[in-house]
Formats: sequence, C-alpha cells, structure tokens
Amino acid sequence: MAAALALAFCVVVLAAPGAAAVPERRVALVIGNSAYTAVPPLANPQRDAKGVSAALKRLGFDVVEGYDLKMAEMTGVVREFAQKLDGAKAGLVYYAGHGIAVGDENYLIPVDASLRSEADLDFKAVNVQLVLRQMQRDERVNILILDACRDNPFAAQLAAKSRAVTRGLTAIETQTASGILIAFATDPRATALDGEKDGNSPFTAALLKHIETPEVSITTVMDRVRADVWEATGKKQKPWTNSSIIGEFRLNPSLKLASVDPSVAATKTIDAAVPVPAMPAAPSFDRAQIDVKTWEVAERGNSAADYRAYLDAFPTGQFASFARNRLASLEAAKPAAGFLETPPGVTDEALKKEIGTVQTEAAMKLAVKDRRELQTRLRVSGFQPGKAAANFGPSQRKAIQEWQKSRGIQETGFLTAMQASALRAQSETAYQAALAEEKAAAEKKRKVAGEGQPAGKATRNVTYEGDEMYQRDLARERGVAYQGSGTARPARPGTTSTGYQGRVRNRTEDAGNNAGAAAIGSIIGGAIMGGILGR
Repeated sequence: MAAALALAFCVVVLAAPGAAAVPERRVALVIGNSAYTAVPPLANPQRDAKGVSAALKRLGFDVVEGYDLKMAEMTGVVREFAQKLDGAKAGLVYYAGHGIAVGDENYLIPVDASLRSEADLDFKAVNVQLVLRQMQRDERVNILILDACRDNPFAAQLAAKSRAVTRGLTAIETQTASGILIAFATDPRATALDGEKDGNSPFTAALLKHIETPEVSITTVMDRVRADVWEATGKKQKPWTNSSIIGEFRLNPSLKLASVDPSVAATKTIDAAVPVPAMPAAPSFDRAQIDVKTWEVAERGNSAADYRAYLDAFPTGQFASFARNRLASLEAAKPAAGFLETPPGVTDEALKKEIGTVQTEAAMKLAVKDRRELQTRLRVSGFQPGKAAANFGPSQRKAIQEWQKSRGIQETGFLTAMQASALRAQSETAYQAALAEEKAAAEKKRKVAGEGQPAGKATRNVTYEGDEMYQRDLARERGVAYQGSGTARPARPGTTSTGYQGRVRNRTEDAGNNAGAAAIGSIIGGAIMGGILGR
C-alpha cells in the first residue's frame, strides 16, 4: 500500500504541469553606510538598509548584507553577491549611503573614503558599473535601488578640481539591456532628504511600505513609492525610475496551486487518503485596487484621453491630483497655431522610449551655432533657456527638462537626435519669424548708421564761405597748391610748404563763425593795403 501511494504521488506531481519542485532562486545585496570618517556621518542609511534586508528575507531572497563597510569590505560583499548570482532568476541591489557622480559615472562611497581628487574615485570608491556588470552576466531580472542621492560633502571637496562633479547621481541607461530596473531616491543630478533622526529616509520609508504588497509588479511598487515621497516631502523630492523589464516581475507573488486532472487513475486510488486541496477563489478587487489598476493603465498610455478616463472614474481617487497635473501639461504642450507637427517617423511613443544622456547628446556633435539655434527654438516655444550661450549650462538644461516634460519625455536635460528633430519641427514657424524679425532689426540698424551726421552741421558736400580760407590754409600746410572750390593739387617741383602752424579749424564749425572770420580777414587785409598805397 505504501509503495502504491508513493507511485501515485509521483504520478500526480508529474501530471501537474504548473507544479514546481524548487522555487526560483532570488539573490539580493544590501549595503548601508552611515559612519563616515572623513565627512559628517549620516543618520539613517544603516537603519534603512536593515529594514530592507529584513523585508527581502521575508520575500524569499538570499540576502548578502553589510553595514558601515570600508573599501575592501565593499568589494568583498560585491564579489560574494556575484558568486551567489550564478543560476539565480532575479538579482536585487539596495544601497543607502553617500554616492557621487563625476561625468557620466556613479560611485558608491565606503565609510573610510577620503577623496581629494577625481583620481581617488578609481581606488577609494565602488563604480556602480562594476555592480551592474555582475548582475548582467546572465539573463535574469535585475533591480538596482540607490538611496544615495543625499546632499554630499564629497562633491564640494572634488568640485574645486573637477568641473565634471555634479550634485546627486547621473542617469543610468537601461536601453542596451533588457530585464533591468534602476531606481534613484530622487531625480538625476538632484539631492534627496536623509530623513528624521531615528527614522528612515522618505524614499526608504515609502519603499518599506509597499515592497511586500502581494501580487504587485515592481514598476507599480515604484510608482506608489514615487507618489508617497512626492507628497511626504511637500513636492520637493521625486524618485526616478528607468526600466527595461519585459512583462511583470512581482516581488511578492502569491502561491499558485497546480490543478489536478481527475482523469488520472492514480489520483483516484488515493482520493480517500490524500484529499485534493481546494482551489483558491478568484481574486476580488475592492474600489481602491481598481483605482490603482485604472491609474496604471492611464499612466502607461500617457495621453490626455487616458487621464480624462481615469478622472471620470475616480474624480477624487488616489492619483487624481497627478492625473490633473499631467493632463494640464499635455494640454499646455499642444503645438501653437502655425507650428509644424512632429516629423514623419518621430512618433510620441518613439520619443518617450528615448532617454537623453551625455552620450546621446555628444553623438549629435552639436556645433556652437547648433546649440544657439536650439536655445532660440526653446525660447520661441515658451521655455526660458536664459542668455544665449555657446554651451548648455544650468539654465539651458532646465529649459530642456521643461520641454521634455511637456512632451512626456524622461526629464534628463540632455537631448537625443530624435528629440532635437521634434523640437525643430515644433518650433519651425515661430523660429523663422524670430529670424525674420532679427534680420529686419539688423537692417534698420545698418540703415541708421549709414545716414551720416545729423542735420544742422556742415558736411563734406556743403561749402561755406569760411571753408575757402580753411581749405587754403590746409593746402599750404600740406605743401600743395589750392585750386578753389575745396580742391587742391600737388605743389609744383621746387616749391616748399610755408610751414604754417596755425590752428586747424574744425570743418563742421558753424557757417556763421567761418563767415565772420573771413570778414575780419578782409578788413585787416584792406587796412594793410591802404597803408602801403598811401606811402
């Protein structure tokens, strides 16, 4: 009987296609660095990391963890994590502590780091790309969560020697690999709050609230985290997520029982001894869950019609304020009268998939004139890039972000070639009008400059009586013979200048003054001639 039961049990297991003898293995790396020695310590990273580690263990992750790690210890836990990843179906990294961006590279800072130059980062900090390389060696779902955007004193130390140092962390591209999600505590190049002492950071507090929600995808978890942090910080901090995960990955999937085919003869033999487990009832959703599902659909569509549909169903829903804000942004972003539509091949969906980075903008090889043109196009489109500059500075980056937001594009402040094409098409009519106005203003300025001196003054083409004396004196000084009517010819060979050193009159003097001078000269000359003749 025992042998029959064992055989029947094996048949049942083999006959149930959905049954899995071994669950998919998932591995996590959790690091929390608080006790920095070269800069003031942080209050919450260690507490944040321990909370996340406990949650991941409850979710079935094999967790490699470390707290207040020095450089050698950080590389050691990364190596241990990489070894455990072999054969795993999912990998997750959570880091809380100081992080810094230089150029397009992000670094995680151990507690014993003392950074005096950019070169120190290669030897005293852990490059995020090192961690990503370990995760991407095999096909799996990979999740990288960085609560490392705190206000960083290391950035101030390095800024004096490196112009590439920025606040916060820089965006990480995910389009080159599928199956990865990257989450920052706030937008790239922005700083996040560390939170109250004896608590958690706003980002990790929201993450701990939602990470164990059953049957919810990781993207939905991060959407909820973003909404909570945005409200909790008074709309000052907005978590940033970039994902290329295909399908849905659930951190807390509910157990699915395999159905048993009642036609299997072996099953019938043990029905009395081993009762078939009851199948779970179909899930029922309350209104709050339907609210969330409807919002997810609207957010994925990201169109005015989708947000209106959500507001019609849930005018006071959990995400109603976000729906109204996005609807207003989409309405404001409609091309003004006369603007061209997006060029063929550059669809809204294609624009939303492209993420501007330092690399995409560098690949465009923009000349100075191209950057100035794009700044003008931003200005005529209603955005304010500030004073025209040869390079894109903070004000230009902010204008690009605002334009990207108006088009539903990831707000990085860096352009792609497709985004530049869309901006040119959108602004073409207004841009040409601005060029025509600028050309007309320049033409008017040249015309005014060429009109000569103002009326009321003598010019080269006007001859007064006093000018004859002036021209004669000037010809004598230059050693040429005066011909009258304002002309002179070179003196004949053998003649010399009289060496006249009198004051050279201004040719624009008032005509009355010149005439008076001529009259006085005539009186003096007549008196002299009269004296000579009287003798």
